[in-house]
Amino acid sequence: MNGTSGEYSISEKVRERLDRARPFLGAVFLAAYAGSSFVPDTPATTVLLVSGIVLYAMSVPWASAFHRGLAVVAFAVLGLTIATGEFDAGAFFGGLPAYFDVAAVLLILSAAGYPIRAARYEAQVQGLVSAARRKGIGTNTTAGGIGHILGAALDVGSFVLVDVVARRAAPESRVDALTWAGRAFSFAPLWTNLNLLTATTITLTGTSYTGFLSLTLPFVVLGMATTLFFAQREKEEPKVPDEPSATLDRGAAAVLLYPALLVVAVAVVNTLLPAVPLTAAIAITVAAMVVVIAVIATVLTKRTSPVRRLGREARDSLASSHPEVALFGSAGVLVLSLTQIGALAPVGEVLSSLPTFLVPMALALTMAVGFVVGIHVIPMAFLIDTAFPLDGGSSPALWAAAIMLGAQSALLLTPFSSAVTMLSRLSGLHPLEIGPKRNWRFGLAVALGAVIYLTALTLLLI
Repeated sequence: MNGTSGEYSISEKVRERLDRARPFLGAVFLAAYAGSSFVPDTPATTVLLVSGIVLYAMSVPWASAFHRGLAVVAFAVLGLTIATGEFDAGAFFGGLPAYFDVAAVLLILSAAGYPIRAARYEAQVQGLVSAARRKGIGTNTTAGGIGHILGAALDVGSFVLVDVVARRAAPESRVDALTWAGRAFSFAPLWTNLNLLTATTITLTGTSYTGFLSLTLPFVVLGMATTLFFAQREKEEPKVPDEPSATLDRGAAAVLLYPALLVVAVAVVNTLLPAVPLTAAIAITVAAMVVVIAVIATVLTKRTSPVRRLGREARDSLASSHPEVALFGSAGVLVLSLTQIGALAPVGEVLSSLPTFLVPMALALTMAVGFVVGIHVIPMAFLIDTAFPLDGGSSPALWAAAIMLGAQSALLLTPFSSAVTMLSRLSGLHPLEIGPKRNWRFGLAVALGAVIYLTALTLLLI
């Protein structure tokens, strides 16, 4: 065996052994997150920090090139901070848990789709598509609806169900169906509290969920209606005949109601426990509902398979958590280091010097440009908040809407978004092909709509 092959073999063996330890360490990490959410500044916070750092060290070497590159940049800036004598260890390690919190919530959210990832629900979604087709609704339009509604709970995992159904219902236009699912999904973060960027933005701005909805829902309704209108008008390839088994029943209704139920449940918990951050309320609610559903399914079926499947999915999620931990660990190192050397001060000065009525547009533009050049939207929100505290000013809810609209405008125009990554994986197309090349007109239309809408909101609120 040559040296290269030997090194590869050793690397794979090391990764295999570390990955076997990840589920246990991840469970400790999540338990510490739960404890620190209710009682901050306790030993649980220390456990979260230590377990997060260990997971981060185990994640970066086997994450993607993008994540490894981000880690290199983050530690280069950290090195600069130390070299200039600006490094404050207490502030640095005291700030890292906030970023590990985000990674923990993402891992918990990965379980949100458990109830409707069961194999039998694929047939239920197929039944919905068949029923819509009998009513004259095209596959692209239905794919958009599924991408949007199920995206509220499954995030980009909703594209997997769209892909499964499109392979059967319209195999020749499967890529088009995925494209429209992505376009419709881009409106979901503007209303669902299960989206982590939405929850983070609401938390940073200090606005209420209802206040956020009041500003964003009109844009969602109009945008979705327009998107589905053009999806219906687009010519589709001939479709295969309906499958005899693709019929509607109560399971199909459950597929559509489940995301709405989760969103409402999170809103109720957030209202009853206002002292708990929205991100923690999401994690608590999702975890509790998924476990309850698994237990009820076990009791009703008198089989242990539902609980075993949940355990298997949870273990697999923790074992493959390299991207989430690597992203937010590096984001924490980068943002905290930039803060300590004062590199973000000019950004804050520019935003603070602008007339108030221009701030929403500047926030949206900053989010969109940062996303396109490769900065993930959640770290970008943290960067902006560090430079320009978002809970100040005359209308924090308007700041929240601006951040979300800026991110949405670029969601399908950057190869660095999870939506484009998932669409690329399912379609087999390059991220630039399934992303910007297919969606640049859509992205420009959304951006133009966002400018008009933000202008109207600014005139009304400021």
